[in-house]
Amino acid sequence: MTDRSSGLRPVSAPEASTVRTLVRAGLALVGLLVIVGLLAVTPGIDRLLAGLVVPPWALGLAVVTLLVVGVLLWVAPEVERAALESFDGPETTVENAAAAAKLLVGFLAVAIAYRGFAPAVTPAFRAFDIGGVYHLGFLVVGLVVLAAFARRLYRCWEPVTEMLTEYVVDANDAETQRVSAEQ
Repeated sequence: MTDRSSGLRPVSAPEASTVRTLVRAGLALVGLLVIVGLLAVTPGIDRLLAGLVVPPWALGLAVVTLLVVGVLLWVAPEVERAALESFDGPETTVENAAAAAKLLVGFLAVAIAYRGFAPAVTPAFRAFDIGGVYHLGFLVVGLVVLAAFARRLYRCWEPVTEMLTEYVVDANDAETQRVSAEQ
C-alpha cells in the first residue's frame, strides 16, 4: 500500500489472521442458522409460541436476521482489512477501495435487516399508527450508507480505470506478441 508511483494493482493473498476471522464468521453464521433451524422443529415449541400476536415464523426470521446482520457487521472491518492487504497502489486509493468494500457489506446488512425484521416489527408499529416510521428509518439509514459507498467508489474510480486499462492493454500486447512469434 506504499507504492505511490503506479496505479492500483492486486497483490498476494491477505494475512492468515484476516482470512481466519472471515472463515470463523462464516462458520459461526452457518452454525447459528442450524441451531435456529433445530429450535424451530423442537417438539412443543409451537405450544410455547401459540399465544403471541406476531407469528412464530416472523420471530424466527427476526432472530435469524439478527444473527446474519450481526455477523455482517462483525465481518465488515475484516473485509476492509482484507481489501487493504489485497491491493497495492496509492494509499488514498487503496483506503477508499477498502472503505467501499466495508460500506458495501454494511449496505447489505441494512437491506437484510429491513426485509428480515419487517414481519415481526411492522405489526407493532401499525398498532400505534406509526407503520411508516419503520420504512422511513430504514430508508434514511440505507441512503446514508449508499451515499457513503458512492462517495468512496467515486474517489477510487480513476485509479481503478487505469489499472484495468493497463491490464487489458498488457494482455492484448502479450497476445499480439505471441501470435507474431508463431508466424
